[in-house]
Amino acid sequence: MISMAVRILLLAAAGLCGCATVQVSQDYDPQADLSHYGTWRWREPVQARTGDLRIDNPLLDKRIRRAVETHLAGRGIKIEQQPDLFLTYHLAIQQKIQGDTYYSTVGVGSYYNPWYGGFGTETRIRQYEEGRLTIDFHAADSGDLVWRGVGTYLLKTHKTPQEATAAVQHTVDKILFQFPPGLQP
Repeated sequence: MISMAVRILLLAAAGLCGCATVQVSQDYDPQADLSHYGTWRWREPVQARTGDLRIDNPLLDKRIRRAVETHLAGRGIKIEQQPDLFLTYHLAIQQKIQGDTYYSTVGVGSYYNPWYGGFGTETRIRQYEEGRLTIDFHAADSGDLVWRGVGTYLLKTHKTPQEATAAVQHTVDKILFQFPPGLQP
């Protein structure tokens, strides 16, 4: 039988692992046949400036673009001058607050007051930054948005450029795994 302390440690470890993941979602035009798109090109040469130096980083822009290009090339979707799709991305960083309440003690009655009891609680509040990477696919002929993938993740700093590149590639891969809907590799 697992002791209570071991259970608490396992739950805490599972919670920490969950914070490190990328949560993804997609939205698309259900009337559009996305399976026939085989070529693409960036709509804009760089992302529009936001005023946030963490986002307006040319090295980060190159990492994101390279990660998208690598992923799509691996799926057989090629870059061309006259593409089927135009791609854009948008990166945003938002301050978030999370509160967790823990039930830390259990009270029991005493000889003089057998009905006394209760739970002790402790609430911890933490502030963190959430990154949100949005990748949009627009039909080249009409300009209409046909697919949007979004990845949200806990923002963290990386010690080396290689770690940063791997993290960006992981995020992009998770987002683009959903494209096209119903045809995941």
